[in-house]
Amino acid sequence: HDPLEDCIAELGRLRAPLGIWGCNGNHERSAGVEARAQALFQRYGMHLLRQQCAEVSWRGASINLIGVDDQRDRRRSGDQTPMLHGIEALVRPDIPNILLSHNPDTFERAAALGIELSLAGHTHGGQVRLGLGHRQWSPARFITPFVAGLYRRPLGPKVYSAGPKGRARRAPSAFLYVNSGLGTFGLPVRLGVPPEITLLTLRAVG
Repeated sequence: HDPLEDCIAELGRLRAPLGIWGCNGNHERSAGVEARAQALFQRYGMHLLRQQCAEVSWRGASINLIGVDDQRDRRRSGDQTPMLHGIEALVRPDIPNILLSHNPDTFERAAALGIELSLAGHTHGGQVRLGLGHRQWSPARFITPFVAGLYRRPLGPKVYSAGPKGRARRAPSAFLYVNSGLGTFGLPVRLGVPPEITLLTLRAVG
């Protein structure tokens, strides 16, 4: 019963030189409104990617944006279908790739496929974060290792080439940023997890 069009119309007030891009999440999936959300994005001048990619260019350089619907491991006829199944052809080896995936648990697979940066949400940052000594704890740790903030994994297949003098060369990294979002799920409580709008600055290596 969420006011889908009202929310998308509010997003439509955003302005960005390369356009506004998004992907569907678990609420669109469970409500069966993924196609409607895509149509509303288009009506309000935005782009919602569904197992699709788009090349965007800025100052002579290009980035490959990939967007997927909400991802879950699925079992059919005894076989398990992994997350991001069938998107291999969307990954570009010639330019950087950015994945829009609501569920952060796609990160391990995305990194293995050679996707340099993944952007996710879903967790609301756990909504509750408690300090335990020098550590922070969130109940979201029971459902995902990627609760909020920045994470790193080796990029691409786990093949390490030898560097100068036979030394192992450090594998390049893939990154995931999990945004803590603005709202809540279940209990209308956020404790130690303020609402978040993130500005990420991308820079070329070297």
